[in-house]
Amino acid sequence: MIKEQFYMFIFVTIIYAWFFADALLTGRVFLMGFWSFLLFRKLRVAYLADKWIRLNRK
Repeated sequence: MIKEQFYMFIFVTIIYAWFFADALLTGRVFLMGFWSFLLFRKLRVAYLADKWIRLNRK
């Protein structure tokens, strides 16, 4: 992943987290579920990428 892709990945994850927190604090259950699904997918990709990097570092 090049540096620009990484920065965009981080930026989009922050946006998802921001909207998730807003939906959580305002009590919008449907939007909270929607943003949590997108945030979970993003964080899962980050976890798998980290796992792959650690595995192939050796």
